Amino acid sequence: MFLIRAIFWLSIVVALIPVNPADLKDGQRPVSTLETLGAAQAFVSDLGGFCDRNPQACGTANELFSQFGAKARTGMRYVSAWLEQEPAGDTATDTSDSMSGSTVATTGQDPVRTGTVAR
Repeated sequence: MFLIRAIFWLSIVVALIPVNPADLKDGQRPVSTLETLGAAQAFVSDLGGFCDRNPQACGTANELFSQFGAKARTGMRYVSAWLEQEPAGDTATDTSDSMSGSTVATTGQDPVRTGTVAR
């Protein structure tokens, strides 16, 4: 959700930045910040009439947003189940400790060696 919000707010900031006319392609005109704000205001006011023109789209969107929490919980269950799986080949094996010559049982992790260094 953080990423979606960040992209949204960054796109708002970018839309409000004035453009250098030299960076535009042939035939493009620079859009001022005031024109951008006017277009955004018209867009927001038009959203109120969107459901009158497209009742099926609004009905589907309403169902989607009402199911959003359930979809998020299902997705988290999938992620949790995936994270709890043991990686393939992560079984206990005997390895020889090169410093002391002893055999150590590991579970796929490096053994921790503590103590003094032999002189």
